[in-house]
Amino acid sequence: MLGRDIELQGGLAAGAVPDWLMGLVRAVRQQGLQPRDSRVKTLWNLLRQRALLTRSPWLQARLRYIWRQGLTARPRPRTAQRLVRLLRAWGILRPRRALRRVPIRPLRAVAARPAAVRRLMPVVPKRVFRPVMRK
Repeated sequence: MLGRDIELQGGLAAGAVPDWLMGLVRAVRQQGLQPRDSRVKTLWNLLRQRALLTRSPWLQARLRYIWRQGLTARPRPRTAQRLVRLLRAWGILRPRRALRRVPIRPLRAVAARPAAVRRLMPVVPKRVFRPVMRK
């Protein structure tokens, strides 16, 4: 257990994501979990150690539920996404790869060309008749 704690503190600080954490996220997303899974307890202890557990009542309630009841095997993409988003925001998981930045190039100056001159066409006015209402 002591080696596991050292792995948590050193491994997560260096940016490496431990296998147990990725397995937990994968299990929440689709595979399901048995009650009293050790990965849930390890995540609980890690969050409590970093004083992050009280920041999200939702995550606290989810982890308690998973610890007591377990999860059946079915897709839970929103739950897993919210869990990952919280862990990334708190620095436990690595942030997503940053979008590749495209260097901004200065705009090329384009010389203004004179507009093409078109010949004017004569317009013939048309007479419009409106019906007059008589009483």
